[in-house]
Amino acid sequence: MEQNSSKKFLLLPSLAHFLQNSLKQILFVLLLLFFIQCGVPKGEFGWTTTKMEEMDILEKHIQTITDYKMMRDDLIFSPSDTIHYVYQFSRNPGLETDFHISLNRYELDFVEIDIKKKRVEPDTLAIRDEFSLLRTGEYLIKIVYEGDTVDEVKFRVLPDEGYTQENLEQELAGDQTDEIIKYSR
Repeated sequence: MEQNSSKKFLLLPSLAHFLQNSLKQILFVLLLLFFIQCGVPKGEFGWTTTKMEEMDILEKHIQTITDYKMMRDDLIFSPSDTIHYVYQFSRNPGLETDFHISLNRYELDFVEIDIKKKRVEPDTLAIRDEFSLLRTGEYLIKIVYEGDTVDEVKFRVLPDEGYTQENLEQELAGDQTDEIIKYSR
């Protein structure tokens, strides 16, 4: 009888050791999954355009954009376009999370020209907005959360007639604030 009880006591330490190692591994895996899921998820940009100046007030007010082309490369728009965009998150970033949408225009470097505070739409997990009356040039949109850039995309606004040497020089001269550079072209 004493032999049976001594075998039981020998099994208990090895069982405890096994459980302790298993719990450590499970805890490690759970922490790893937690850190992978932490942070704001990335997403995809979608784009469409309208000619808002051709619409009456009622059309502008009731218009709902639902079809976006999801892309981020080689984006070119016209100065007469109203540019509608959507940023579709890959997973829920939190409905009470505030994001800042920064629109930057390239001068000598990208300069912020507009910033908006937005929240994710609860039914679509997306941020939607629009820009209109943009001058020709290169732009950068940034999705920012707590000072960190979540995502960004560049696009260009080109004149409807395309670039000629003359209107390119006019645009470059018109953007200059330094009088010497402006009039030396």
